[in-house]
Amino acid sequence: MMNFLKKLEEEVCAWPQVSVHPHRFGGEEFRYGSAEVGHVHSGGIVDIPFPRSVRDALLANGLAEEHRFVPNSGWITFHVRNEDDLKHAVWLLRLSYLRYAGCWSMRVRNYT
Repeated sequence: MMNFLKKLEEEVCAWPQVSVHPHRFGGEEFRYGSAEVGHVHSGGIVDIPFPRSVRDALLANGLAEEHRFVPNSGWITFHVRNEDDLKHAVWLLRLSYLRYAGCWSMRVRNYT
């Protein structure tokens, strides 16, 4: 598990203007400037904020789960358990990153 989370951190931190910080509820938080792209907990749980409409589409297509503590928000949860999950978690974090990096409109259609 720890190997997957280290790979996740390395991948996300390689993106321009992303920094990693301790998350207030444990784990590591990824930021684009001052905006949180998402965070990962030591158990492999990845939480990511999205606009509500994107969150709803991700849930409707089985691409993420409702956030366990704030299910009626824009937040999603995804569990990393294996290599395929790792790739999907990176994809989800990349969607969040593109939103803050100003590439949202031209990149989202390439992932759906």
